[in-house]
Amino acid sequence: MERTLFNQNGDAVAYIYDDYHETIYLWGGLPVAYLYDERHVYGINGRHLGWFINDIIYNSNGERIGFTSNTCPVAIAKEQIKPKRYPMDEIRPRWAVPPLPNLSFNFAGQDPVGFLKEGQVARFVEEESSEETQD
Repeated sequence: MERTLFNQNGDAVAYIYDDYHETIYLWGGLPVAYLYDERHVYGINGRHLGWFINDIIYNSNGERIGFTSNTCPVAIAKEQIKPKRYPMDEIRPRWAVPPLPNLSFNFAGQDPVGFLKEGQVARFVEEESSEETQD
């Protein structure tokens, strides 16, 4: 069963796919993070991003940044149709877990999409060589 993640305005921005890693996909289908031990949010790049505690995602400062439908502080908007999921890159080795900060009721200044994108693996696009463009 997938769990949708909402921002503080009630808009669906990502979802947790119910697979072996509990992969977190952005709404556009890009895999960016996953849950480890049901409470740690790790990026595919191995970086520890935050915590998933009581259906709320907290950043490294202990601020609330993402919510499920049960914990969203406002009425949730209707979810749009999800596009096809992109294949997941190989998960990089996990960084050490930082100490759990004091969890607060404050909202994070960053949006959840930017927060989750910190966990994506950089993709390099090959550019056409200058010789090909001169023809």
